[in-house]
Amino acid sequence: MLNVAITPHREFMPADNAGQKLFLMLKLRPTKDIAALRPPTTFAFIIDTSGSMYEVVAGESQPTGKTYIQDGNEYEEVAGGKSKIDIVMESLLALVRSGRLDGSDRVAIVQFDDKASEVISLTPATQVSQLENAIQHLRDFSGGTRMGLGLQRALNLLSGQEMTVRRTLLFTDGQTFDEDQCREIVSEFTKNNIPITALGVGEEFNEDLLSHLSDSTGGSCFYLVSGNAVGTQVSILDLPNKIIEEYSQAQQEVITNLALTVKTVKGVQLTRLVRAYPTQAEFPLTQEPYLIGNAAANDETIFILEFNMDSRPASRVRIAQLGLTYDVPGQNRRGELPPQNLVVQFVAAQAGAAQVDQEVMSYVQQCNISNLVNQATKIAERDPQRAGEILETARRMTVRIGNQELSESLNGAQEELRKTRKISAGTRKTVKMGAKGKTVKMGGDINDELSEEKMRELTGT
Repeated sequence: MLNVAITPHREFMPADNAGQKLFLMLKLRPTKDIAALRPPTTFAFIIDTSGSMYEVVAGESQPTGKTYIQDGNEYEEVAGGKSKIDIVMESLLALVRSGRLDGSDRVAIVQFDDKASEVISLTPATQVSQLENAIQHLRDFSGGTRMGLGLQRALNLLSGQEMTVRRTLLFTDGQTFDEDQCREIVSEFTKNNIPITALGVGEEFNEDLLSHLSDSTGGSCFYLVSGNAVGTQVSILDLPNKIIEEYSQAQQEVITNLALTVKTVKGVQLTRLVRAYPTQAEFPLTQEPYLIGNAAANDETIFILEFNMDSRPASRVRIAQLGLTYDVPGQNRRGELPPQNLVVQFVAAQAGAAQVDQEVMSYVQQCNISNLVNQATKIAERDPQRAGEILETARRMTVRIGNQELSESLNGAQEELRKTRKISAGTRKTVKMGAKGKTVKMGGDINDELSEEKMRELTGT
């Protein structure tokens, strides 16, 4: 049901060498018969309906000369144009009218401002008129921003659903008053394998929070902008296509509830677990088995495991054992990968340990780019020169890997840093969320590859 390949970054490791790292690539691909199945899906859309969502962001608008008070703020009234909530509604309508959903797909819509409610509970996607009516009611709300209330509503709807691909799509444009609650509740999404796709628009939302929600659950995050998008940004006018794309991806996830068990021997510790392809997500190591999401049909899903190892004499030894369980919704059954031994040969001669697997190391590099970007944005104001150096390292790595969109975004950040000695909120969101976006599929050697020693020096790993 599931083809699995396990590849270390080295076949041989230096003996009598303390503090070594071993990078392990776990590559999963559903078999052809499983890939042909179409799983049922269960989607909850969580929509920010706070007052700021009525800001006009597209089309021609003209001021009327009037002002009004909403949510304690004074706004200038305009006529014409499209607001954020208008575009969200158009996007949801485009999905339910797309013809890509059938009776096995169910949709729920949750709104939140300073309160939260179910605009419509889980409803078969074929009930188009009911869904259309519910979407029209999104304009009926306004208030502050308490995202945690919306997340709780969605969790209540999805947590009891089994043998289905469950997912939440979150759309917001502002800071939330209950960030602590959001961070607490995300662990329940993780336990229930409900990935969160987070879309933030504008410059007010907290990109670190959205990245945490998507990372912890194995989801994705995107930065939406008004007007033309550059690099890794997504234009808000392209939101209808983005929502349809996210739903189509969920329909391809024929393997769900991947749960990875890793048992290490004394002196070996698992320190990091990252999905490297098709998008990045870093999973918490707080509880075994590690819940690592789903696997899509007709493509590979690739994870990188990072181990720290104590010094060992020259020998061939087992350092860990890996096991995997998963669900196949299309067959209403569970599958298992029996325990696999991870065996490493420690050799006395350094030359024998020099060769590395370039495919594994290229994914390690991609996973480290987001760390470099985070470092640069944190220190940009107090040390712009060092921030520029780190961004240049990240940019060179993206060029070598071939991630053109992220390279373009990093170029823009470097140019802004040179001119203004700082990184603006919009640019910060672009590079931080973009570094967590789609990754480039690797295989074979990369021209002008960074050596492992140089990569460790640059990334601090």
